[in-house]
Amino acid sequence: MIGLIGIAIIILIVIFAIFYGYGLILKQERSQNPYSAQLKCTLCGRTFDKGKLVERAIGIEKIYYFCGECIQSLHEDYLNLNSKQN
Repeated sequence: MIGLIGIAIIILIVIFAIFYGYGLILKQERSQNPYSAQLKCTLCGRTFDKGKLVERAIGIEKIYYFCGECIQSLHEDYLNLNSKQN
């Protein structure tokens, strides 16, 4: 009797693990080309191909991505700041 209950519990755990794993697979974002990952610019939040973003690592774990327009805007802000100080 106890052996039958143990087998039933093991079967239920296996079925749960199968459905849980299948759910995780379905939640993954799928892209047509895995080499052209879509990433968001850290500043503006728009999505770009990874090859069009500048990547900077801050510390050990943080990686930030910046698009060209945000970099240009920051550069112009910096130049304006310097011209006001002079």
